[in-house]
Amino acid sequence: MKIAKAATIAAATLFAATMSGLMPSAATAASAKLGQERPYGKPVGPWKITVTEEKPGIVNCRAVRKAGTRLDIMAMRNDGTDPYLSVDAEGRKGKFPGTIINVPGQPRGVQEWESDGAANGKRMWFPLGAVTISELADAGAFQFSLPDSEDSGVVMLGKDATKAWNRVTDCVFADGR
Repeated sequence: MKIAKAATIAAATLFAATMSGLMPSAATAASAKLGQERPYGKPVGPWKITVTEEKPGIVNCRAVRKAGTRLDIMAMRNDGTDPYLSVDAEGRKGKFPGTIINVPGQPRGVQEWESDGAANGKRMWFPLGAVTISELADAGAFQFSLPDSEDSGVVMLGKDATKAWNRVTDCVFADGR
């Protein structure tokens, strides 16, 4: 009887710690292998929300959408580094400090930001603030213009982008749990 009561108390304590977020659930712990991407809830329209534990305690939460052959990503880590947008690089390589990111159709200087863009030939990414990405998601599109060139592109994010970005921020604040 004492053993059964002690086991019940231990189970209740473990359950309470898990539910309060002090301990990850068995499902979270089992699926949280370093470097392994896993879903974070249900998709938001065409956006798949994922989380990857990149280092112990560091998660990268992403909203990923395939549009034709293009892969669009809005992402943020829980380590304080800048959130970022990522698009297909289409062969571009290098660093692009001073890349202009703006909402298409806005006058110059309105809803316009500067980013230190970079590309590795496959992916191009633009670190930006979380509020900036929120504004771009609300607009449903962004345009990038690489410095000292006429190279630019417009990325349509769609009507579900705001909800998808909100889920990314939820994921980050929950540490991917």
